[in-house]
Amino acid sequence: VIESHPPSLLPSDSVAGTPGMTSATSLYSLWLEPPGGALLSKTSGFIKQSASHSGARCPLFEPHVTLAGGFVGTEDEARALCTSVVTTLASTTGHLRCDAVEVTCGDRYHQCVYIAMKPTYELLKAHELAAVAFGVAPGNGNGTPYMPHLSLVYGDLTSSERRVLANEAKHTLFGDTQHDVTSVGSFRVDKVSLWRTDAADLSCASWKRVEIYPLRRMPA
Repeated sequence: VIESHPPSLLPSDSVAGTPGMTSATSLYSLWLEPPGGALLSKTSGFIKQSASHSGARCPLFEPHVTLAGGFVGTEDEARALCTSVVTTLASTTGHLRCDAVEVTCGDRYHQCVYIAMKPTYELLKAHELAAVAFGVAPGNGNGTPYMPHLSLVYGDLTSSERRVLANEAKHTLFGDTQHDVTSVGSFRVDKVSLWRTDAADLSCASWKRVEIYPLRRMPA
């Protein structure tokens, strides 16, 4: 099932959602994308602004929380796995939530500045399910536990630059209170999207949304 979605910051994929043109092997990820509304608008705007002011050091990408990544295979294989994961999630958890905790920064390219999300039992179990289906070890890589987060900036920046951008993001997106972070930065997940994400492409220009799957609990 392919559903409509707000215009992407990245170029559209002319073959997205078209089975049969899928013999090439690629790297795939499952994303939880915020629905249309204030959070999507604000985070997309901040990502675009940061990229435009970075002197090509920070790329454009879509706001998202990665549920699992690192699957290498064909598009048909990725679609089949995603369908299985979403079907299981829909029958067990139904809708998920991403609850914002704080705006902070990290020391990895893809964890430069981000909104940390609460690692709830439901999100951790959903991640584990997706990771196992993808055949990858659960967690954030290098033995670290899964850390759900919505990135706002990718880049190899200095620690000072990261702190400045994190502070700017907090005040620009959410105001000055913790209540604003948790109320505006949280969202209900009712879709899972499959993306082709070559992690070696630091420009993210080749990243493409393949398909969007509704996350609905089926009636008994």
